[in-house]
Amino acid sequence: MTRRFVSRIGPRRAARRFLRREGGSATVEFALTVPLVLTILLSSIDFGVVMLRQVFLDRAVDIAVRDVRLGQVSAGGLEGFRTSICDNTFLLPNCEQSLTVELRPVDTSTFGGLDGPVQCVNRAQEINPVLEFDPARNRQELMMIRVCAITDPFLQVTGMVLGMPTDESGGYAVVTRSAFANEPG
Repeated sequence: MTRRFVSRIGPRRAARRFLRREGGSATVEFALTVPLVLTILLSSIDFGVVMLRQVFLDRAVDIAVRDVRLGQVSAGGLEGFRTSICDNTFLLPNCEQSLTVELRPVDTSTFGGLDGPVQCVNRAQEINPVLEFDPARNRQELMMIRVCAITDPFLQVTGMVLGMPTDESGGYAVVTRSAFANEPG
């Protein structure tokens, strides 16, 4: 409004006219809702990628465990087991470096096994846990396996996917568990 128009009708009346105007109201609604809709959309995409990574890791561990049960992994083959998992999954960048495999026998009298916290690769400190696996032992035992992969979010703009916990490097853990009977060969 021009100064001349305001002086003719008075400042109060001009303010009331300005507040009653409806021009641009759709723009305000659009500006308020678009960030919320985009956040939901991008978070959904990010969470979908997390779920795909989880499903593919579960499948790869199942295939690797099947190979162990069929005796297709050599003695002391933890690295071969890790390679088998990485060969059968995708969407896990740097799989060999970000994957931790824990294989431990379960005491069948107490059924204690992997009851401690999940051990994952610490990308900030370059520490990998060392655990041994020998499928050639001559006794039957129940084996628990836990696999942890540290991955970065697919989209960096959505923050962490629905509040998933992160490590010092900004990655989150994708964990899968399985069990199998190690039978004498």
